[in-house]
Amino acid sequence: MQGRGIVFTAPETAELEQVEVRPESLAHGEALVEAEYSVVSAGTEGSFFTNLMPRTPPIYRSQPVIYPARTGYGHLGTVVATGPGVENVAIGNRVLTFSRHASVVRANAARFALPVDPAMDGRRAVFARMAGVSMSALRASAVQAGDRVAIIGLGLVGNFAAQLFKLAGAEVIAFDVSEMRLHLAERCGVRNVHNSREVDPVAVVRHWVGAHDDRGGANIVVEAIGDSSLVAQATEMAGRHGEVILLGSPRAPYPGDLTPTLARIHLLAIRMVGALEWTFPIAADTERARATIEGNYLQLLRWIDSGALVVDPLITHVLSPERCQEAYAGLAHRKDEYVGVVFDWRASSV
Repeated sequence: MQGRGIVFTAPETAELEQVEVRPESLAHGEALVEAEYSVVSAGTEGSFFTNLMPRTPPIYRSQPVIYPARTGYGHLGTVVATGPGVENVAIGNRVLTFSRHASVVRANAARFALPVDPAMDGRRAVFARMAGVSMSALRASAVQAGDRVAIIGLGLVGNFAAQLFKLAGAEVIAFDVSEMRLHLAERCGVRNVHNSREVDPVAVVRHWVGAHDDRGGANIVVEAIGDSSLVAQATEMAGRHGEVILLGSPRAPYPGDLTPTLARIHLLAIRMVGALEWTFPIAADTERARATIEGNYLQLLRWIDSGALVVDPLITHVLSPERCQEAYAGLAHRKDEYVGVVFDWRASSV
């Protein structure tokens, strides 16, 4: 089966290439999926598009990106063939997978292939992939109803995190430097938003919680950008026995004095928690695992379908794959315009 896929041929350059997947070549656990929509991750995929990865810390085990580089994040489509050992999906199923951006893909169905209701709007359903990243902040935290939660960053991941903590019964305040993203958050039901260029986020949070001195702050602070310089700010925003949740992946180098941050963590018993999605098991039936990736996504699809988790205002661009260069350049360099980008593959199977 022939199709087209997105490839980075050089830094800052996205193009389409021809792809071919033969059903008889499917390996154990693979399924051939014909695409409907795929969603872009501005952070992870953007780091490959801009060639940021070679500058990341050694813990990422990253290598210099070798171009051409193929990327993907969330892929929604229909199963048209299955390889040996595939038991969780069948031909004709509509599934969400972690496959590359292409009109036809070899999906690792044994790892993850989540059935999606055929009646559900695909443009909404595919955003469960980005909300799944945000869900890990909720799962990693010790949030309780009534907690005060501050969110730094209102891109897709931060916006969904703000909504999810509200669904958990928390009171939420959120910050960004983009007026557009602040406006989108308000449209998604996150009303207490502030422009970090116009206010001091630390002072605003301390006033919000009624802190009497600099020991006060939010119960939970979520850094949803992956900007190392903001982790220190997040710590200042957290109060005694609070939590700082690192939801964004810190990649770019940042020199600075850690002592004030470490002193606050030490003296106020603040917990700093990593919330990488892949630290949770995938399969819903994993023994003794309260939270799993599959379980998260099943819940998120229900919330999206019911409208409890608001998606529509975040869909800023639904583009044909031919406009992939515009999509990635926009997400990387025009953040006031591009937030949620979806590729529509329905007319791009050949």
